[in-house]
Amino acid sequence: MRTLPIRVKPLPEESLESWLEALASRTDATWGQILRAVDISGARGNTASHWAGRANVSLTPGQGDTISYCTGVEPCLLQAMTLQPWINDTSWQRPSAASLRMTGSRFCPKCLEERGGRWRVWWRLRWAFVCPTHGSLLADACRVCGGLQRTAPPRFNEVPKLGSCTRGVTRSGEGPRCHEPLSGAPAIRLGTDPAVVTQCELLRVLRAGYALGGIYGSSPVPSTIFMGDLHTLGSWMLRYAQPFHVAAPISDLLWEQFVLAAKNGFARPLVTGGGARVACSNAAADAVTACMAMPVLQADDTEIAAQRLQWLTTSMRRRGFSPMDSRNCWNIGHSPSLDALRRTVLSSRSLHQHRTTRPFPGTGPQLSAV
Repeated sequence: MRTLPIRVKPLPEESLESWLEALASRTDATWGQILRAVDISGARGNTASHWAGRANVSLTPGQGDTISYCTGVEPCLLQAMTLQPWINDTSWQRPSAASLRMTGSRFCPKCLEERGGRWRVWWRLRWAFVCPTHGSLLADACRVCGGLQRTAPPRFNEVPKLGSCTRGVTRSGEGPRCHEPLSGAPAIRLGTDPAVVTQCELLRVLRAGYALGGIYGSSPVPSTIFMGDLHTLGSWMLRYAQPFHVAAPISDLLWEQFVLAAKNGFARPLVTGGGARVACSNAAADAVTACMAMPVLQADDTEIAAQRLQWLTTSMRRRGFSPMDSRNCWNIGHSPSLDALRRTVLSSRSLHQHRTTRPFPGTGPQLSAV
């Protein structure tokens, strides 16, 4: 093991894999050569690229020390380039953590252009859907081949080409790569859409590891639990909401992208080789799901949250779906606060008490991160 003669400084929020690719490109080394140079080697029958993928989630102390020695980058900075600071529980197979990760990575074309093709680590999170810097919807795939990005590591015997599509042009994935510059993908600017504000709030919660306030009161909940509540509630609302209810609080542009995503099918859970369920979704679909659920989770208590669902429960009754029937509500087994909201929604008192509630909930007090 030896130190590398050329050093590359990590960019803010850069992912470990992106930085290693930049190091390989700078030294004109193949992906396999750079992994050997920083002593990431295969073990227990798995390849070095497999272990590099595991390192994207979290580094062991030994890995951090070894890579630090070879590259001169401090171990704490290396760990910051993984998903560990963003996900409380980085167990490779635990569903609560795996459901927060994407099988690949979304991306902001403008960021890739400005950063020389280097990727932000949080783009790999399931609830990454908007770039706060540019106010644009993150892209899901290459505009030319339509392939999802970073679902597999670079080829072992090739020098990484930064900011380019790495998907194979054939169905098997073998043969030449697409190599389309991803910075050329269309940037869908959302402007003042609520999705931009919602994304910033979710990133604050993920960075802190906890959410505080709203229906959770003064008792913080881990970010993994909060994101599970967000998904459960938002998906239930989308299941029973009328299209005009969904379109009302978001921009026309986001609504158009959401309709397109719905036609193509989205939110498909995938199972990795290790058995973990990892989310495969669409940026527009996740943005709308979050925008639906956040105003409810931000309510001061479960009674007010139930009021903010009055437009939906009223619409459900008119269409023959009784909200008092537990089959028409989300399942129990989430946070105590969300379970309490479910009981309130199912109670006949809450369904008939708030007749003057506005047709669609507005935003209330902000959820804060601890």
